[in-house]
Amino acid sequence: MKAIHILLSIAALWVAMPIFAAKQAQQPIVRANFEDIVYIIDEKAKTAIVDVSPKQGGDIDIPEVIPVNDVDYTVIGIGDKAFKGWKNLESVSLPPTIKTVYRSAFEGTAFFKDTLNWNHGELYIDSILIAVCPDSCKTKYKIRPGTTVIAVGALIDCKTVTQIWIPESVEEIAPYTFKNHKNLRKFHIGSGVKRIGKEAFMGTAAWENEGNWKKGILYIDTCIIAANAAIKPTCVIKPESRLIAAGAFLNNPTLYSINIPARIREIPDEAFCGCSELGKITMPAHITKIGKLAFADCQSLKYFSFPAELKEIGMQAFSGCIALQSVKLPDGIKELPDGVFYRCLALGTISHWPKAIREIGTGAFRDCSQLLEIKQLPITLKKIGKGCFTGCTSLQEVTLPDSLISIPAHCFDGCMNLQNCKISDGVYDIDNYAFRGCIKLESFKMPTFLFRMGEYAFMGCSDLKYFRLSDYTQVIEKGAFMGCTNIEKIDIPLRTQTIESQVFSGCKLLREVNFHSDLKLIEQAAFENCTLLKKVFLPEGAEVHPNAFGKDNKLTKINFVEVKK
Repeated sequence: MKAIHILLSIAALWVAMPIFAAKQAQQPIVRANFEDIVYIIDEKAKTAIVDVSPKQGGDIDIPEVIPVNDVDYTVIGIGDKAFKGWKNLESVSLPPTIKTVYRSAFEGTAFFKDTLNWNHGELYIDSILIAVCPDSCKTKYKIRPGTTVIAVGALIDCKTVTQIWIPESVEEIAPYTFKNHKNLRKFHIGSGVKRIGKEAFMGTAAWENEGNWKKGILYIDTCIIAANAAIKPTCVIKPESRLIAAGAFLNNPTLYSINIPARIREIPDEAFCGCSELGKITMPAHITKIGKLAFADCQSLKYFSFPAELKEIGMQAFSGCIALQSVKLPDGIKELPDGVFYRCLALGTISHWPKAIREIGTGAFRDCSQLLEIKQLPITLKKIGKGCFTGCTSLQEVTLPDSLISIPAHCFDGCMNLQNCKISDGVYDIDNYAFRGCIKLESFKMPTFLFRMGEYAFMGCSDLKYFRLSDYTQVIEKGAFMGCTNIEKIDIPLRTQTIESQVFSGCKLLREVNFHSDLKLIEQAAFENCTLLKKVFLPEGAEVHPNAFGKDNKLTKINFVEVKK
């Protein structure tokens, strides 16, 4: 097995800047190379898609799983033009985990051109339909039973086809699969199809036929494909409808209320995203999944009753729902994903947390400016993401469960009204900017076994006065208490060896600092502008930057003394 390495990781610390334009899910793009094939990996979902890869030849055998940094990622797709131009590529093997394939991934290869690989005008890889020769179908085309995946663009050259039968063995119609097939006017969608991707039928004759639109909704078989401006404000969907296509009601300005039929089991990605007037939604209790961005920017949505059987919510599902006031989450939820309630400006309470929730994602409640408290989180919670509560400017009280061992970067950044924060004594890491700008936080109980205090962790906590540093913190990182203007006295713990730059810069009331014998280094401007600090006693051998106590250390008298350990 060849070495695995990350090719590219665009993972800028977005929590330090505005996040989530609510109509576009933004995730860091991470590429990995495994056995000379490039993959785009989703670190959250633990999935991988084959990306455009350097030109090779011979045979391709795509595995079900690729290991990257000791984590297994399931391969679920072959991307656009992934192997295009590999002229010597002769054979391809794909795993059964593949859900999406592009015809263009294999165009121009020897495999694609070899007539022996085509059977009755069809090019298959196992049960995956890659391409169809126009000579093999005239007006009606029935996809072979047992086919599991239809490649995007598989029938791009079949201009004469007007009708298609999709077998029950197909579970998902990928985004854009039949887009702009202008002559396709009739589809039979097998009952096994559970998901239809965004714009899968856009531009087909079926789409353009006004007769297929009933009161502003396009139906194909029992599937809701799209809605247009002709939809009634109070929308009544055909009761026999069994699924909704991704993005079906996207950016519809007319929709005010909707009743989801009993047969539907999932609300797909972007289903109602941008429906700015949508204020009333009724759905059956057995809905199990709400997709990413499903209700993003539904600006009139004040109340939402989560289905009792709901088990999964997608990233940014309710981001930008600025009128949403309260959330009661069902117990089947195990994870709240990134940005799920980002910028829900009216969200004041979480009335119920799922009993077995394990993780709250990055920026999940960012800029929920009316959120007052975080309490009753269950002991099952193991992780909260970066910037989880950033910008929750009304947040006053937080109690985190003992199961959490780390406070991530920017977690409570900008929570200017936070007064009481209770965290477990077992927390070992408070990351960068975790409590920056919590100006009303007067006291804080540092965990006993806190090994790491991140950069600028309590920067600008101007009311912070009462706390005791952990004996296990060896390095107080850059700017940790910068601008904490009410601190009067600090006892540097026994094991602390380094005080980095700007740690106590601007602590204008600081009068006394007690150092211990293990101290080795005080960096530049560590005590800059601590104008009341007139005298310090440092252990012999400690290295002090010439400007550690301000320019030329003139304001503070430094005495080096022998300290017994």
